[in-house]
Amino acid sequence: MNEESPRPASSPKSAFPEPRPGFRAGLAVLVGRTNAGKSTLLNRLVGSKVSVVTPKPQTTRDPIHGIVHAPEGQIVFVDTPGFFKTHPSKLVETLHRRAREALQGVDVVVHVVDPSRAVGPEDELTVQALRGADKPLILCLNKCDIPERPALAHWKAQAGRYAETVETSGLEGLGIEKLKQAILRHLPEGPPLYPEDQVTNAGKEFLIGELIREKVYLMTGQEVPYRTAVEVDLVRERSDRRGNPLIEIKAAILAANDRYQRMLIGAGGRKIKEIGAAARKELEQALGKKVFLDLDVIVDRKLLL
Repeated sequence: MNEESPRPASSPKSAFPEPRPGFRAGLAVLVGRTNAGKSTLLNRLVGSKVSVVTPKPQTTRDPIHGIVHAPEGQIVFVDTPGFFKTHPSKLVETLHRRAREALQGVDVVVHVVDPSRAVGPEDELTVQALRGADKPLILCLNKCDIPERPALAHWKAQAGRYAETVETSGLEGLGIEKLKQAILRHLPEGPPLYPEDQVTNAGKEFLIGELIREKVYLMTGQEVPYRTAVEVDLVRERSDRRGNPLIEIKAAILAANDRYQRMLIGAGGRKIKEIGAAARKELEQALGKKVFLDLDVIVDRKLLL
């Protein structure tokens, strides 16, 4: 499993010109229960896909950084694993720890909630984690495109605990500019942290692995994804037989045991072919070039730990 986590790259301040007076820059973390729409919201804020999006819980495993550039300032967003109430496991404990760690060293905390779902134990876990935060809190009432939001009144009643409240829809792109401006108002003045042409600090191999993992989540049953990982072994540019540019990718889906391996391969190799075809199509869109994807499934029993 690729253990590299896309932490913020440290860029020398001298590499950037002096910012305009009043320019603001800093880190804003998105926290909330699983499937509150944080990854969809992050992708919409950045304007590019930098985080995995699926309807299954615990999709995000590593804090993903997306960078938003605005005339008023620069926001470096952190998408974190969602808080999820389930049977105790090393994976769940690790994801919750990473979510809590992401609250440290940031400038603004955005609590993303889904008012279309009843308030539950996952929300309580999030609220408990936020009690120790000493930075401005913004309440983001997400999924405002959904007509029925039974928990909306509950969350609006909590608005007094937050510096600001904003309604958004990551799916439809509603309220995105209001959320950006709310965050910018609470960031410190200072120079940008990243160049203007950079939208994430995650490396190419990490993003490729995440995109493949997303397809595993979308195209397999409930139990398989949580015992899988993706390891990218090779990414290189070459030409095809006609001399056209081609990106060759060799990657492996790591399965926790032989049974999961068989499920991922499928009868006659059908499932892995479907996953590979879907991943290749989106990789070509993301990379802007034809992709040759060599995808394998191997057993890594360490995933059972």
